[in-house]
Amino acid sequence: MITILIVDDEKLERNGIKFLLKREEEELEILEAENGKAALGILSAGPVDILFSDIKMPYMNGLELTKKAREMYPDMEIVIFSGYNDFTYARDALRYGVVDYVLKPVDPAEFHKTFTRITEKLKARFEQEKKRTVEESYLKKYFLLNYLYTGNEEEERKLDEIAGGELDGYVRMILAASSDNFFETEEEHFVSSLKEQTGRAFFYLNLNSNESLFLFREKYADYEMLANQMYQFFRQRYDTECYFVISEETGDTSKLPGQFQRMEELLEEQFYQPKQHVFTVGQEQEDVSTAAVKDAEILGSISEDIKYKDMTHLRQDFHRLEQKYRTEKQFSEMYVKFVFSSIVKEIFQAMSSDAEKELSKTVDRLYRCKTIREVLDITEKSIRELEAYQQETNEGFRREITQVKSYIYHNYDKNLSVEMLAEQVYLSAGYLSAVFKEETGMNLNRFIRDVRMNKAKEMLQDTNMKITQIAKSVGFSNTSYFCRSFREFFGTSPESCRRGDANEQENTSEV
Repeated sequence: MITILIVDDEKLERNGIKFLLKREEEELEILEAENGKAALGILSAGPVDILFSDIKMPYMNGLELTKKAREMYPDMEIVIFSGYNDFTYARDALRYGVVDYVLKPVDPAEFHKTFTRITEKLKARFEQEKKRTVEESYLKKYFLLNYLYTGNEEEERKLDEIAGGELDGYVRMILAASSDNFFETEEEHFVSSLKEQTGRAFFYLNLNSNESLFLFREKYADYEMLANQMYQFFRQRYDTECYFVISEETGDTSKLPGQFQRMEELLEEQFYQPKQHVFTVGQEQEDVSTAAVKDAEILGSISEDIKYKDMTHLRQDFHRLEQKYRTEKQFSEMYVKFVFSSIVKEIFQAMSSDAEKELSKTVDRLYRCKTIREVLDITEKSIRELEAYQQETNEGFRREITQVKSYIYHNYDKNLSVEMLAEQVYLSAGYLSAVFKEETGMNLNRFIRDVRMNKAKEMLQDTNMKITQIAKSVGFSNTSYFCRSFREFFGTSPESCRRGDANEQENTSEV
């Protein structure tokens, strides 16, 4: 919409200009003022796109108004009307940047020509500003993404240059994760709807098709309640289950990478606490060791840990069971021995099929124990033996990680997820996620995105495939999302990459 201010002390004249404007096809907002002084009051509240002003007015004439308006808004389009065919007025008007000088009575055909010329100029400027805003947004996201993952001071400097300290105003982050590529297929639709639903503004950064980051400014908001609102929003409107991690207060840009890393680590808890959808950095999670959990549930988790070689959570679940039998005394000695002997049996079966004799000896020692401490010591020793066995046979899970990476390199065009990749190497999704990051320094979703983006760049430079074909070939079902992701990842568009243009981040920084 184009905003116009008509300034004339004659109401009849103002109505005449409004009549001519309403004949135009543009969508307009028309404001009025009866003299220059009143017009300045309107302009002080905000700019308009076009100022139409008479020359002769009480309190402040059109030339004085033009001079002051130009000082306030250098880009404003200004047209002067006058019944005086005087070159001096025209000369002074042009000196103040007036785009046209129109004589009264106004010729409708000439007015239409003038208005068309001005609106075309405005549209070109609007388009240029829109393009610059989009470019700045992409660059901001590009440098923010790099800085979050690297924590590099040079990346922070570049981010500050493009963002102008804007990100210092964001005090909290919420990391969201889904497992169904939600952020690829629905990104274009949900951002504005989420802002409306929660009543909050935020800066949105897409990390990959399964993860996104939201940055907020409110210092004293209830972020746990907000994260639960977001959970309900995605679940009810889009039928997708998301998990959310809330950062601690950041305050300035330098704290973002550290907080982001802790958020990523905490996000892995989703695999072990699927019923919990909101986690908070720095806040102790629910202590399940004291909860009224049935033996079958804990033993089921331990069986899964052993099956998927998840030593980290095997120890945690063993600790849950240990706490349970240390604090609750109502269980019989024989029952306790039965529970822990079943764990020992599963451990031996996971290590070797021909360890029956050693298993028999260990179980026999366990049943001859006099105290719970002795039972726990035997079980814990078996866990240590399993850990040593796995390290020896799998070289610290490097073989599984290599298999996962190889699978991604050869299947980046498929619908990949942590759960599906975990099945390929017989590990739990949570444990694969943890050991993959430990071995490679990045989480699986980020690694998948890196592989896809670099393969797409290679295709752009070495083939004549259409961009829509390349997007599909590297696992993106949504071409527009692919193009946005490419720009945020490389700082340049797929088209510019194909042309071999200089990095857009350098070009646009000079705009």
